[in-house]
Amino acid sequence: MSSAVHHVSGQRASRDIAMQVIVRVVNLALGVVVTALLARMLGTVGYGQWSTDLVILSLVGYFASFGMETVVLREAARDPESEHEWLGAMMLLRLYMLGPVVALSALAIILLHQSQQMLVAGLILVITMPFNGVGALQLVFQLRVNNLVPMLVLTLRSVLWAIAVGVIYWHGSSMVTLAIALTATNAVGSIVQAVTALRATPQRPRPSRRRLRPLLRHGLPLGLSGVLIICYARLDQVIVFTVSGSRAAGLYGSVYGVLDQAHFVPIAILTTLTPVMAAAWPMDRARLLRVVRLANELLTVASLGAVAFASATAVPLVLLFFGSEFRAAAPALPVLSGAFVFICYGYLNGALMAVLGLQTRLLRISLVALVVNLAGNFILVPAFGFMGAAWMTLATEVVVWVLSSRVILHKLELRRPKAGRAGRTVLAAVLLAVELDVLRLLGAPLSLLVLAACVCYPLLLFGLRALSIEDVRILFRREALS
Repeated sequence: MSSAVHHVSGQRASRDIAMQVIVRVVNLALGVVVTALLARMLGTVGYGQWSTDLVILSLVGYFASFGMETVVLREAARDPESEHEWLGAMMLLRLYMLGPVVALSALAIILLHQSQQMLVAGLILVITMPFNGVGALQLVFQLRVNNLVPMLVLTLRSVLWAIAVGVIYWHGSSMVTLAIALTATNAVGSIVQAVTALRATPQRPRPSRRRLRPLLRHGLPLGLSGVLIICYARLDQVIVFTVSGSRAAGLYGSVYGVLDQAHFVPIAILTTLTPVMAAAWPMDRARLLRVVRLANELLTVASLGAVAFASATAVPLVLLFFGSEFRAAAPALPVLSGAFVFICYGYLNGALMAVLGLQTRLLRISLVALVVNLAGNFILVPAFGFMGAAWMTLATEVVVWVLSSRVILHKLELRRPKAGRAGRTVLAAVLLAVELDVLRLLGAPLSLLVLAACVCYPLLLFGLRALSIEDVRILFRREALS
């Protein structure tokens, strides 16, 4: 039996991506407002402690699923009749891992806390462990290339969290109250998503020990890779916190939070296209390559535009979001936006390596990246503070992109691709950055810079033929990816 993934049209995929991007942009706006309120409410020291609590939980909380959703997605896309068994095996694994993960998270918070507020808030957040992830049931919607419900749940969480933070900010409450509010928000969203997913699937997921063993066998290298990726992506915050103190961690955490929010771009694109790639390989290599090319072009346009904008508006953005107390964090924003380009490609390469069965190679690359990142941070952070961590984030993502791209090109027996549209997109982004810098030097306010970027970047992309009218028309007609 074939699934909807095998017959998805370009129109359907494009609309699903566009819907996710629109919804995630709305959530990004809410997230930016919430981050600004949190930073102003807690100050640099308090925000450093709060963001470090969240980093600890994300580091340890990954073990609740060990990143094996990718294996479930790949196998269920290839064999839709076994979908309910793979989902059940994933849920069973999460149940087995929950107790140890909660205990380990609590221990990490106890060992690293620097204030009573940080300790109590962190322990309260441990309660969110059963609720803070997307869970296996979100895969129900992803396998059907229909991610509207997860996006509505995401928006529900964001709205509830924004309301809670606004109320707490107005009444001047504490970090502990924030932790209680975040726990409740995550729980509501997860319950709504679980109920909706169970109604959407024809067969209820059931615990399957028969699928658990192959899930572990195929997923263990991916899981270990995910652990290493999270470590090199998150440990810099902990290193800054322990080496340079709470204030430096607060400055770094504020701009890194902007980078985290921007992950919605590759997540939206790969959420839709990963199951399409999984269904195409290995039977339809040509279709796989078309989907990969589409994803690469979309990621290039989005990420390079972000770099151009951040390089010209770092200071006014930081002042707008976080206030003058965080002005010193502004130089890190352009550096982290540069890292964002390679993070986007990293999402694509990671998904593609999982589809191609290159889990072991991905594990090796992730280990190299972790060693590079830790060595660089321990050298640069004592000397340059959080800016050293920002530059190491960029350097690490470049290393990952270079190594993973070489492996993928070899596996698919492809030559190094020509610049093509990507080269024209780079030129468009450079011209946009120059234009925004000139406007900024002339004293243009942030609102005018935003307007100029929104108008000029699309014009540059179309004028330099990095995008075409045909790319827009695909949203309004049926054109298969097969």
